[in-house]
Amino acid sequence: MLLALDIGNSSISFGVFSIQDGKLNSTFKLTTDKNRSTDEYVVQICAMLKFYDVTTEQLDSAIISSVVPSITHTVAEAVKKITNSDVKVVRPGQKTGFSIRIDNPSELGSDLVANTAAVLNLTKGKKVNILIIDMGTATTISAITQNREYVGNSIMPGIKLSLASLHNQAELIPIITPLSTKKIIGRNSADSVRSGIVVGNSLMIDAFIDEYEKELCIDDSNTLIYITGGFAEIVLPLLRHKVIYEPYLTLKGLFVLYQSNSK
Repeated sequence: MLLALDIGNSSISFGVFSIQDGKLNSTFKLTTDKNRSTDEYVVQICAMLKFYDVTTEQLDSAIISSVVPSITHTVAEAVKKITNSDVKVVRPGQKTGFSIRIDNPSELGSDLVANTAAVLNLTKGKKVNILIIDMGTATTISAITQNREYVGNSIMPGIKLSLASLHNQAELIPIITPLSTKKIIGRNSADSVRSGIVVGNSLMIDAFIDEYEKELCIDDSNTLIYITGGFAEIVLPLLRHKVIYEPYLTLKGLFVLYQSNSK
């Protein structure tokens, strides 16, 4: 089996895949902790694997995507100890299956590379334009043409980051739990913040989709829009555009990249 890790700023997502058929057998998360040692990550990861009935002997290899360079090596060393094998880390220059048409391709985050690889695998054989929304610590929107060319993206503060920033900079603004709501006019502080952040994000994403389609000269009829990330489910019911929800998109993309670079 393959252990796939997506190291994000807030959490590390894990997926255990069958190498033979690509089936995602189990998933779990750990909080990203820059102070945790290699051995501490070994203990934490092994505990989660045991909880999901996965033995270390079943793991043949591993692949990592990371947007937190300061802990990439620490986590990779932990995974190497657990799997007793080399660990692939997604880096510039590896096979992706698509062209990266931005000013400096090496700047493209490995999570966005994995997302793109996953969607192109899901849409194999279809000649469509693709937009990918990833709602994590940051919210990103990526554009891929029907010729399998990654042509650029937008990056903005995510829901959690926006809530924390608002609270930290304005003492009277409460910390709230972000929940889906269609109420625009809040009648108390919590509802007002929820409207501004949650509804505001959905309106922003819809507007971005409109502008992307204008700039790329495409429309909904020849475009597939995918959404993923920890906050995707919150805005999903509020979006005007038809989108496809894929909660494990990045992990699935890591499996595709593992296959592409193992041949």
